[in-house]
Amino acid sequence: MSRAHDGHRSFFPVGNPFRMILPRGAHLSPKLTEVLASYEDGLAMSLRKLKPEAASNVLTLSWMRLAVDCLSELYTNIANLITELELPVSDWDEKWVDIYLNSSVKLLDICIALSSELARLDQGQLLVQYVLHVLDSGNQVPSQEQLKKAEASLKEWMERASDRSPRLDNCLAALKELSGNLCLMKVKHSAKGKVLMRALYGIEAVTGFICSVLVAVLSGSSKPLVEFDVPEKFGWSKAFNDLHKVISGELSRQLSRGHVGAVKELEEVEVCARQLHALSNNAQLEEENASLARAVSHSKEVVMPDTTAQEGGHEDNLKLAEDTSCEREVIMLQNITIKGVDTADIKEDAKNNSHTKELMVLERTSDGGHQDDNTKQATGIGSKTSGLERKEELLKCISSMSKSAEGLRLGLDSLSKRVGDFFQIVLTGRDALLCNLRISDGGKVAAEVRS
Repeated sequence: MSRAHDGHRSFFPVGNPFRMILPRGAHLSPKLTEVLASYEDGLAMSLRKLKPEAASNVLTLSWMRLAVDCLSELYTNIANLITELELPVSDWDEKWVDIYLNSSVKLLDICIALSSELARLDQGQLLVQYVLHVLDSGNQVPSQEQLKKAEASLKEWMERASDRSPRLDNCLAALKELSGNLCLMKVKHSAKGKVLMRALYGIEAVTGFICSVLVAVLSGSSKPLVEFDVPEKFGWSKAFNDLHKVISGELSRQLSRGHVGAVKELEEVEVCARQLHALSNNAQLEEENASLARAVSHSKEVVMPDTTAQEGGHEDNLKLAEDTSCEREVIMLQNITIKGVDTADIKEDAKNNSHTKELMVLERTSDGGHQDDNTKQATGIGSKTSGLERKEELLKCISSMSKSAEGLRLGLDSLSKRVGDFFQIVLTGRDALLCNLRISDGGKVAAEVRS
């Protein structure tokens, strides 16, 4: 007796094993297999080029420029792949079109945010260039007036360098959507469509990851980093997973420290700016101390003549008093002689008193010399060697800042140009797809009218 819920039983108890050998769906011809293999080999090669020798190089503008070049190359290659497949847009499934258009518009938004942040950093370089122009005195140490003039602009640049464009925060949603929509769409009845979907999956995975790295480096935060693993069935999966592991680990370690300037070229300029700011303040303080010391020395020179004159008057008075005292001593000696008193002891006492006065004068002179030495040490007048060393350090810091600022300027210009070129590639591909869709829809409408 058969049970009502029993249906048709398969001959094979564990499923049809021929599905493992002959999978359902369109079968790829040797030509399509070769085209797909060539595309995926090129993708793997591009990813291997992006793997830096040192993981910390990811934080440089030069690596970021190489990454954007890689994206431009990949989008050019997929355009060539679509042409080589000879798959007209009229044969595209609507889902394929939606995937391409949605990902491209998100990518354009990310490019705009990156360009905005690079432009902001480039504008900040105007302040750095102004500071270097003000401090340019050849091989001479800048004057106090030059240092004070440059200090305000230097402080303003350091404050602006710690800011971040709010557009970078808006990239988080776009990156999450790109990674969230990443999937390999199944294609049943089109071999060419299957090749196209595999190519689109690869380019979306690489684009999402690289863009997340660029945003993370420029924002100084590891939040935008995209986390996912590519299945091993893709020819480029090993190169991608290796690159993802190296870069994600390094950025998570570096950015967890709370760096304000993640880009190395920018951080080098910031270090020079802080050092220059400190040295400038020290130079101004030394100049103020030197001015104060000169003022004190000048006041001493003015007071000394008056003191000398007064001392001269005191010496005359003392001489007059001594003469009067001598006269009195003569009278007393005469009187004592008359009375028969010995004058030897009195002369000895007078001699001892004179010697004591000389010792007191010498002690006062010695103390005055020590006081002058202490005054020189307090005002820094005697430390000429350390002052010269600090001046040389100031000149060296200005030179280092000039070189670092030039490297940052060139790096920002080059990267901005690469991002602009990539934006145009994505925009051109999007416009071409939309144009073909209009032509295809127009052809369908005309055919319906004729029928």
